Amino acid sequence: MLLRNKKILKYVVLLSVVSILSIVLRTRIISYKSQEINYAVEYNLTHGIFNRYKLYSINNLEMSYSDGNIAVVRVEGVEKNKSHRKALYNVFLERTSRGVWKVKKLYPIME
Repeated sequence: MLLRNKKILKYVVLLSVVSILSIVLRTRIISYKSQEINYAVEYNLTHGIFNRYKLYSINNLEMSYSDGNIAVVRVEGVEKNKSHRKALYNVFLERTSRGVWKVKKLYPIME
């Protein structure tokens, strides 16, 4: 009985370590890829559980302004919800000290 509990504990610890390492690795890969502004915009607008501006796909990205540290990108895409309407957004991004682009603000554009 005691030997069985040790085996179960060993598997639980191993599974926990593998899970934590995979989460850390995935986060690092996304952070590295987000040094490219197009990837950062596309990833942030098409992923996320709590993203209320989530898009199904992005049709057009147009850089309106950039000074190397701050950028404004106009995004056109298809909404993720059931209506699949066309959506337009102005996305304000800021580059961190590590060179990763982060979305600071997103404004829907009404046509």
